[in-house]
Amino acid sequence: MIYLIFAIIFSTGVFVAMRLFERFKLDNHQALMWNYVFAAGTGFLMCKQFDTPGQLVAEPWFGLSLITGFWFIFTYLLMTASTQRSGVTITSLSSKLSVVLPTLAGVVLFSERLNFVASMGIVLALVALVLVVGGKKESSKTNKTNWLLPILIFFGTGTGDILMKLTEQKNQANDMSFMIAFIYFIALLFGILIVAYDLLRGRSKWQWKSAVGGIGLGVINFFSTFCVYHAMRCFDNIVLFPVYNIGVVSLTALTGWLLFKEKLTWKNYLGLAIAIIAVILITLKP
Repeated sequence: MIYLIFAIIFSTGVFVAMRLFERFKLDNHQALMWNYVFAAGTGFLMCKQFDTPGQLVAEPWFGLSLITGFWFIFTYLLMTASTQRSGVTITSLSSKLSVVLPTLAGVVLFSERLNFVASMGIVLALVALVLVVGGKKESSKTNKTNWLLPILIFFGTGTGDILMKLTEQKNQANDMSFMIAFIYFIALLFGILIVAYDLLRGRSKWQWKSAVGGIGLGVINFFSTFCVYHAMRCFDNIVLFPVYNIGVVSLTALTGWLLFKEKLTWKNYLGLAIAIIAVILITLKP
């Protein structure tokens, strides 16, 4: 339970850090690259044992970690594009509703049991997510909604959660720091390519302050992923992902209200209340 609680706290911290990026006008791609530098660096510093290149390639999780690392940054780029074209609310909602996919994967792929009470809790969780995220006023200045990107984000984010579960199952070691650091290292390689492309095409200029922002985000991001991976060993998908997503959305909404003076509507408050009921029902699963 402690890993799940800290996963929610650290994941909320990721959203707060990214909100501060906007306030201090950091270059998103450069900050993202530096985030992966420090996320991977934090992971390698925490490693108790390092694999040699031969041992790394022989690891049962090696191939999946390559895909997961790419998927991390691919999903982020999708969310950035969707935010600009379809708006913040629709993008956030499609990302959070993707919890349906790893939950279904828990039943279909991992043979997890789902009773009636937990099923009702998951349905209420989806309702709560819609109310908490969708109850906010759209802040994006878009005249026409592009639904293709939100749909891609729905499947992309859900697939990312499933990939994390698969890599966790392939890793039998007590310490998963090396695997997580390697996944972030793969994401970093793609991040470097994106920043280099931006600089060569004149789309951005080098910012040292983005490195400073990347320090905070990278460390928080690593521990967020670290806690999620360890929580996977304590909870089934059908419990972990609904509770985790509800927790992050609810705590992010409350943090936005406290730190950034974001106004909550009656729909948001109703969603938070339903979220509490949903968590209770889901955790009653035998």
